[in-house]
Amino acid sequence: MRKLIFPILMLICFPSEISSQLSMSEIVEDKSEMADNYYGTFKHNGEKYTGEAIAYHDNGFVKTLRNFKDGKYHGLWTEWYANGNRKFQGDRYENKGQGLTRWWFENGQLKKQLTYTKDQRQGVQLYWYPNGNIKQIRYFIDDSASGPWSTFTENGEVLDEGNDDNLYYQPFFGKNLAPKGFEETSPSITADGKTVVFARYTDWVKKVPYIAHFRNNQWKKSQLPITDTLYNLAISPNGQNIVYKKYEVTSGGEVSKTYLVKKEGSSWGKSVEQTNLYNINAGYFQFTPDGTLFMFARKPKTGIYYANLQADGEYSKPIWLSDEVSFDGSVSFDVCVHPNKDKLIITQEYKRNRQGELGDIGFYYYQKIKGVWKRIQRLPLAYGWGANVTPDGNFMFVRNGNIQSISLNEVGIDW
Repeated sequence: MRKLIFPILMLICFPSEISSQLSMSEIVEDKSEMADNYYGTFKHNGEKYTGEAIAYHDNGFVKTLRNFKDGKYHGLWTEWYANGNRKFQGDRYENKGQGLTRWWFENGQLKKQLTYTKDQRQGVQLYWYPNGNIKQIRYFIDDSASGPWSTFTENGEVLDEGNDDNLYYQPFFGKNLAPKGFEETSPSITADGKTVVFARYTDWVKKVPYIAHFRNNQWKKSQLPITDTLYNLAISPNGQNIVYKKYEVTSGGEVSKTYLVKKEGSSWGKSVEQTNLYNINAGYFQFTPDGTLFMFARKPKTGIYYANLQADGEYSKPIWLSDEVSFDGSVSFDVCVHPNKDKLIITQEYKRNRQGELGDIGFYYYQKIKGVWKRIQRLPLAYGWGANVTPDGNFMFVRNGNIQSISLNEVGIDW
């Protein structure tokens, strides 16, 4: 009998400390009494609730179990899928996330994990794919991304790498991204920075040409009516010419052709084939202000060429740019040449066993010194292509299926 006295006294003397368990349907969130900027006050029978609340799936399995104190989320919060696997688990302190917090896929595999301190992300944040492979690694200090980050493909290969402290690029078109299921590539911008041509695709060989105009402080995209499909394209600095490459099937098989289109008033004229660039796999073009056309081609050898505009309005046969830019064993393509033709940025790719000698693949910055092209440095960005420099001092490029942008100052080159 003496053993029962103390518990009974506890119930009599401290009734407010005893937690109850109610159905979530019995808890009412009073939005007229906001506990913070997000949650109201959670009440039962008009009083701030302290205790547990539970809800069930239709099959009888527990759906959620949450803890409250004085009308706020406080303590462990757990969610489950209808199959019984956990969906979410984390602690709350006066409504705010606190400590290790996790999310799961329905198959039981971890989906996301991070640590909160009063609702602010701290330390490493991890994402996984449903197959268990890591998807993203990122670091936070006081809810701000800081330090290196990495993303991976579903089969475990590195997809992207960067550093939130200084190299966190943004989509060039802001929220106006490619529609779901599509990607955008091959950007080219006019000298005034108000027109961009690019290609949108699901089929890498048969892309659809698009044009974007900057009007009323936003980018407006529309399909470019110069051809149904193409491989890639570029626009001249003055916005009056477009060059594009496409593959066509002839009696002798598939060939590559290059076409030039001139603007006629407010519309585009007829596509004129550039016969001197026939079937050399020319592409990844760029115009300079004087009309010179730079390009990547695979014939007679792989690398960067340029062609001059002739009196008849067509481009000359391609001229090799430099062994220093397109060196043996490399695929150097998608060049961006300075208007003065004394600097360039190019994407360079080569076999992994040469990276110790040549550096990681990616964007490289060159300067022309005493008539010779010199490789100066690698841009501190992950592998990409589509290099452009915008009039407002940003570097535009293609990465992860979208057109991206970052300040040249962040990249660390003198353009």
